[in-house]
Amino acid sequence: MKVLLRLLVLAAFLFNLVSYFLWGGSLQALTSVGSGLICLAAAGGLWLLRSRRTAPSSSVAS
Repeated sequence: MKVLLRLLVLAAFLFNLVSYFLWGGSLQALTSVGSGLICLAAAGGLWLLRSRRTAPSSSVAS
C-alpha cells in the first residue's frame, strides 16, 4: 500500500511538471491545486498507516 501511495505522489509531481508544457501554462493553477491535494491525501494516508502500526495495543498484560 505504501508503494502505491508513493507512486501516486510521484505521478502527481510529474504530471504537475509536464502539464505546463502540454497545455502551455493555461491549466497550471488547476493542476497545481489538484496535485497538491493528491499529495496531501497521500501524506495523510501514510500518516494513518504509520499511526495504526505504531499504536500501542489495548490489551494490557496483568
